[in-house]
Amino acid sequence: MAQILLPYDGSDHSKKALDKALDMLDENDELIVLYVIPAALIKEFENIDPDISRAKAHEMVNKAIEIAVARGKSATGLVKEGDVSEVIINFASEIQASLIVIGSMGISKIGRFSLGSVAERVTRHSDRPVLIVR
Repeated sequence: MAQILLPYDGSDHSKKALDKALDMLDENDELIVLYVIPAALIKEFENIDPDISRAKAHEMVNKAIEIAVARGKSATGLVKEGDVSEVIINFASEIQASLIVIGSMGISKIGRFSLGSVAERVTRHSDRPVLIVR
């Protein structure tokens, strides 16, 4: 049984990554959808209510899971907080993900901040295989 980790932010690139990950899943494989709320270290995030951010993150994860289930695939999701690339790398290693499928960049308010550089950092530093979807 393979586990594919999908860092997801609702952007077009992460939706394409979701589609690719679902195409790759076999019958007994599982998709794990992960939304990482970045640590509020940057001025842009100072005025974002943490509860709103968490609620929006859970909403996006749930939508991705609904898409997976509609396609007959097994999927779970979770929301974590911290340095985006670090959380992805550490979590993938922790669960021994078979593959990380990540969009090349995000466009949501939070994703726009760093997902392009996140994809690069995940690719360079992860001990798990990474597929970047454009």
